[in-house]
Amino acid sequence: MSFYTSLTGLNAAAAELSVASNNIANSNTTSFKRSEAKFGDIFASSASANAATAVGGGVALRAVNQQFSQGGLQLSENALDIAITGEGFFPMADRDGGELYTRNGSFMLNEQNQVVNADGHTLQVFPLLIDGTSDTNQGLIPLVLNRNVAAEATTTASLDVRLPEDSAVIGVGGDVAIDITDETTYNETQSLTFFDDAGEPYTVTIYYQKIGDDVDVGGVIQDQYRAAVYIGDSNVASNTFDMNFDANGAPLAAVPDQIIAASAIDGRTQDITLTLAVQSHTKPFEIVGQTIDGLPEGKLVNINIEGNGAVVATYSNGLQEIAGRINLANFSSPQG
Repeated sequence: MSFYTSLTGLNAAAAELSVASNNIANSNTTSFKRSEAKFGDIFASSASANAATAVGGGVALRAVNQQFSQGGLQLSENALDIAITGEGFFPMADRDGGELYTRNGSFMLNEQNQVVNADGHTLQVFPLLIDGTSDTNQGLIPLVLNRNVAAEATTTASLDVRLPEDSAVIGVGGDVAIDITDETTYNETQSLTFFDDAGEPYTVTIYYQKIGDDVDVGGVIQDQYRAAVYIGDSNVASNTFDMNFDANGAPLAAVPDQIIAASAIDGRTQDITLTLAVQSHTKPFEIVGQTIDGLPEGKLVNINIEGNGAVVATYSNGLQEIAGRINLANFSSPQG
């Protein structure tokens, strides 16, 4: 009996040494959680024995428990290396769709643009709603980061400009045509960059010509301007329209949206809607604001993981979009 009791102690010491060895061996393993051996003594007694004089039967290994305390954080050059501060696990899926959970946040992109770990398991996220929040009513899907985004043709442009009241009148009532090669036929110009179907940029230029100053029209004193829109190198205006302002510089009527027709010559298959908000003022020509859609083709240049789990992809064309939002899984008993 004494030999057996001593043997349990040796076995327990060997088990503790094995656990310690495993901890040391994995000291550089990402997200590794050290383990602790838990032991319990063995009582050899019966109902008729005197507990005060009972001799124990040695020691036994009861459990090897992982310690889920916060580990140290290290910097990495990989934008997809993600660390968890506090509790939680990354939800993963294996190639057969099985659910897995890990604290190892070393990820990369595979050929399908999915975020995966070294074993090819995909990082799982909820689908995104329009407002960028997670749709937790849907099932988890792989997180996808597109390496390239397609070009988008310009279809809308909104401009807000101020024209000078003291500009010289060119002709009377618009009897002098705007000639883009003759600077004396217009007062101001505004150049805009649009994109065709292939994402190639082209220039749209708006020429402004003052055609009336303090003109009395039905008892209303007004300044009058004419605008002409030219696409690319064309010397023929695609759109021409007039604008009239009262003594305070406010427009007497809103400028109708200008529809710039699609042109196969310019590589455009969609019309462009130009919305113009314009006033006159006592200052020089001013572009208050402009919003133009359309983008060239973009390549992924940066990935940023925000504190709320949002994965923001930045592309070479300036586009930034939330590719997904990482939601951590948690358990009432992580050791279980």
